Amino acid sequence: MTHSYLRVAVIFIVVITPSLASAMGLRSFVALPVEKGGKVVRLQLLNNRDTNTDTFVANLAWGISHKQTLLMGLPYRLSPGGSEQIGDVSLLYRHITWQNDQHDGSERFALFGGAILPTDDKRDAAWQAGGVYTKYVGRHEWDIDALYQAGTGNRQDTGRYDVSWQYRLSPDVYPDWGSPDAEWDSVIELNGRWHEDNGITHQVTLGLQRITQQWVLEAGFVKDVNKQHNTQVLVSIRFHY
Repeated sequence: MTHSYLRVAVIFIVVITPSLASAMGLRSFVALPVEKGGKVVRLQLLNNRDTNTDTFVANLAWGISHKQTLLMGLPYRLSPGGSEQIGDVSLLYRHITWQNDQHDGSERFALFGGAILPTDDKRDAAWQAGGVYTKYVGRHEWDIDALYQAGTGNRQDTGRYDVSWQYRLSPDVYPDWGSPDAEWDSVIELNGRWHEDNGITHQVTLGLQRITQQWVLEAGFVKDVNKQHNTQVLVSIRFHY
């Protein structure tokens, strides 16, 4: 009987306590959990300091149910100008196939699939599929994802992977009741971007996140460890509804 009362009390606290917007990796948008009817909008600016290229990326996640999410993305090249500045639309359907929640953390695995829809008649579409694993315990979170994009027509195949570790810098311990006003997380990532013609480029990303109940401000540096050895800077903001 005591255990039943305790369980009810824990559930009650979780339901009435406003939670912070979730941490996630800087270079990927497939790991974030979204409740039914919930929406997450991320606006990200990426500057390649070596090629002097600025790219703006808009992402939207919409919760169909607790386990099903629709993910959308659209890049736009701010500079240099010229033709084909608008990128292609990415559509992904994600389904959480396994989840294990415990008092000190949780872990889950999801599969996703969808398509790349060109915004220009000169480009071809692509099919995409992959998976993502997330583990959260204490002050640590790990997100591991992989995505393969199979091109149609003249479009070549591409792929990517992201291994992200987020560590809560502050607060050290959550309060017994309620949520803190904000938290700070550090982010360290290993990323890979593969192209059928050019092979794979491995990257390291270092970043910082300020997380509140409704928005997240994040920034980071991206460095190629092989290939072009380019350096990129990214800044983004997320809104949780």
